[in-house]
Amino acid sequence: MSYYLLQTLNALSFSVLLMLAGLGLSLVLSLMNFINLAHGSFFLLGGYIAVQWLASGAPWWLAFPAAFVLTGLVGLLLDRFPFARFYQRPHLMQVLLTYGIAIIFADLMRWGFSADTLSPLLPDMLRGGVWILGLPFPIYRLFIIVTGLLLALLCWYCLDHTLWGAAIRAAVLDAQIVETLGINTKRLFTLGMVLAAGLSGLGGALGAGMLSVYPGLDEEILVLALLVVVIGGLNNIRGTLLCALILGFVTTFSRVLLPSFANALSLAVMLGLLLLWPQGLQSRLGRQV
Repeated sequence: MSYYLLQTLNALSFSVLLMLAGLGLSLVLSLMNFINLAHGSFFLLGGYIAVQWLASGAPWWLAFPAAFVLTGLVGLLLDRFPFARFYQRPHLMQVLLTYGIAIIFADLMRWGFSADTLSPLLPDMLRGGVWILGLPFPIYRLFIIVTGLLLALLCWYCLDHTLWGAAIRAAVLDAQIVETLGINTKRLFTLGMVLAAGLSGLGGALGAGMLSVYPGLDEEILVLALLVVVIGGLNNIRGTLLCALILGFVTTFSRVLLPSFANALSLAVMLGLLLLWPQGLQSRLGRQV
């Protein structure tokens, strides 16, 4: 019983990382109808920033805000150029652009941070573990769970219960109508890109102590984030959160119970959900007139 409880906590900590990556990607896809295949690069960059920050001896608790801010700045630069020129172009052009940028980022990070697998030097208060029903569980993973759940609550509140969130949701449905109300949708889109990059970078910073960071992590996270967004449903935070939980639990327990078929089982479950709910887990029925 205690063993499966620990695996449940492991699954929850992994789900939190998927949630942060998925929320940012969902925001970009929903708000700007922009396919960003470089989104996983923000996750990997955030992980490298956290590793370097914690190794520098600076206050450890600033590593995560630093990852959020710096990856957000990278998102801002990309929004200015070249993303802004491709927002209105066909999806194929967006895919070619962002995939090329992802390859460039991968090479730059391999050159700048080495091709080795790196793990952060965690502070003393986040090392070690606690005993849960007679078995040890890492304190850092509990930190990931608590931090991620608080961030999910904050994102849900901002997007569903603030004027800024209402403007974003309205811009998703009809940006031209929103502009007639005096709201600058271009700034709104830029803010969305910055927030998406920052959330992904924050996820990478938190995940560095659990997954480590290495070349190729960006591609792995991108595929999982795409699954979370597509199956959870666009423009739906609850669907993204729900799908992140499902994928995190399926991936974790499949690796424990059937390690040889873990990837196949995870993809099979995701495919089954997509066939059952092609519009997303939390898709809302609309009335056409």
